[in-house]
Amino acid sequence: MASFPVTHERMSLRRTALWLLDLVFPLYTFGLTRERRRYWQRLPALRATKLFLALFLVLSGVPFFVDLLAGGTYPLWGVILVAVTLGGLRVVTILTELRKPRFIVVPILLIFATFLLFARLPRQERPSEFTRHRIVIDATYVFLSIMLGYRLFLSFTTTEGVEHVALQTELSFAHAIQSMLVPPISYCGRHLDVFGSSVPSAKVGGDLVDLVANGDKVLVYLADVSGHGISAGILMGMLKTAMRQAWLAQQPLPAILESVNAVLPAVKEPEMYATLAALQFDAPSQVEFALAGHPAILHHHRKSQEISRCEMRQYPLGLLAKPGYVSAQVNYDPGDLFVVVSDGLIETANGNEEEFGLARLEQSVVAHATECLPEIYDALMHAVSDFGEQRDDRTVLIVRIREKTEEQGIRTIG
Repeated sequence: MASFPVTHERMSLRRTALWLLDLVFPLYTFGLTRERRRYWQRLPALRATKLFLALFLVLSGVPFFVDLLAGGTYPLWGVILVAVTLGGLRVVTILTELRKPRFIVVPILLIFATFLLFARLPRQERPSEFTRHRIVIDATYVFLSIMLGYRLFLSFTTTEGVEHVALQTELSFAHAIQSMLVPPISYCGRHLDVFGSSVPSAKVGGDLVDLVANGDKVLVYLADVSGHGISAGILMGMLKTAMRQAWLAQQPLPAILESVNAVLPAVKEPEMYATLAALQFDAPSQVEFALAGHPAILHHHRKSQEISRCEMRQYPLGLLAKPGYVSAQVNYDPGDLFVVVSDGLIETANGNEEEFGLARLEQSVVAHATECLPEIYDALMHAVSDFGEQRDDRTVLIVRIREKTEEQGIRTIG
């Protein structure tokens, strides 16, 4: 308890120091706090064009102002060269501060060196008429740089700046929704193990992985809601609620899909929909599956080390009033794997615009089939990450049939 006043005093001194630094050097403190740094790092370079131009104009006006105070005695070519150099270095300083802060001293030293070189430029006494002409040029540039810089600052804060704040607020809220509704799942049952997790993209989509169990009866599914942002997150929550409610009502798998399909139109925008892949384990050596516009489920057979695809052509949820969903059954053996992924994984493209595809996914599953489920998940994610840049949510759901009966349990990681 005795250390509290000291700690509080240190925090107050730190806040005061940061405030003074921000007051004295307002243009050199873009990344002064973690919140500022996060904002500027997430701001796309194109959106910051107006800001960079404003910074360039503000710093480029300094040499003209100095020359104005000196009575126009510096050579015009030197003033212009220093102005361009200082403006460019200011932009470089901001980018370095945000992207590579450990190198921030380099552009700052270059700015000081530029000022020193400017001070060493030869100065000459001019006729009064010439001096008056130079003063007009210097004053005009200083005035224009201030006015144009102010106008660009104002334009940035009222357009790109506001839009970026609104976008980041929406994405943060959507990320919170997704983290709450889609935690990683790890399940250990008497007859099967399950692991599933989702890696959201920067835009935040609506991928959902879920599991509900009642004794030996287990339903696992992966859903992919179209769109991004808050609307996709809300629809994802509605879909999860509808799936669980229908399952608790002990409806058969096709009826569950029909119930969800009937609920979604009233809680979504007309163009939105959801694809879904579901596996229901309720009988020994057999699993019931259903697909609604979703990529195939991969079935890895441990005995033959081969993969078969569980495919089914049906409409996504929320598009048609009565699509008539059906399900199918497949047999399995102990040690078999079932792998379900979202299209954001298999549609990942490389530099040649080639998609990762199901074939590469099958190769990765075969190569790591004997590993534990979290390791298989990591291997699949590493394979697709090495293949191409993430542009959509990537979600993987893996089920392994157990060979021995053990105590069951379910836990959510996160």
